[in-house]
Amino acid sequence: DTLVLSDVSFRIDAGKSIALVGPSGSGKTTICSLLPRFYDVTGGSIRIDGKDIRSLSLESLRNNIGLVQQDVYLFVGTVFDNIRYGKLDATDEEVMQALKDAQAWEFVSAKEQGIYTKVEQGGRNLSGGQKQRVAIVRAMLMHPEIMLLDEITAALDPEMVREVLQVVLELAKTGMTMLIVTHEMEFARSVADRVIFMDKGNIVEENPPEQFFDNPETDRAKQFLNSFHYETVKK
Repeated sequence: DTLVLSDVSFRIDAGKSIALVGPSGSGKTTICSLLPRFYDVTGGSIRIDGKDIRSLSLESLRNNIGLVQQDVYLFVGTVFDNIRYGKLDATDEEVMQALKDAQAWEFVSAKEQGIYTKVEQGGRNLSGGQKQRVAIVRAMLMHPEIMLLDEITAALDPEMVREVLQVVLELAKTGMTMLIVTHEMEFARSVADRVIFMDKGNIVEENPPEQFFDNPETDRAKQFLNSFHYETVKK
């Protein structure tokens, strides 16, 4: 078996946000897959509130972790149906509140059928940014303790990236613990309390975002500056 992560150790305090950054294949998404136990660590442990996650039932673990990935899949049905997959017994009021909390109510309510707008296979009648916001609302409806956002802007154009960033900024204000995998410098700069730079399965730097990006001439900062194409959004 190939060793994907080596001597990786870090802590996220409750209510804080960490951005995992670095080149593709460095192990960022692997960490996001280990937390909900899509597969287990072969050495060491992952602990939540001091408890090894392998001692928890998959149901209780995954009920407390919201996950939004780059490739959002929406089912044929309504926007309401797709959001309620996050919590099958959610009321209309809960769905609408989640939409408002995620700054997504405006685009949904602008549609003729509102939350009952039909969604085509794979959500092809919605923009990439709209699909991502529906996926975030779906995860938020669970009221998870931990939110994992894995490259959620990778397939979006700059305007859509800006829209989704505003949603995530609002999400950060709720006190939810977040782990954000991103190639977008502005996500790391604006949302994260700490930035972890990974390379070849190792953590090579861990600093607050202002310290990490303080010197734009470093190779790591340059990787982000090359894709930086819109104005800084302040917290």
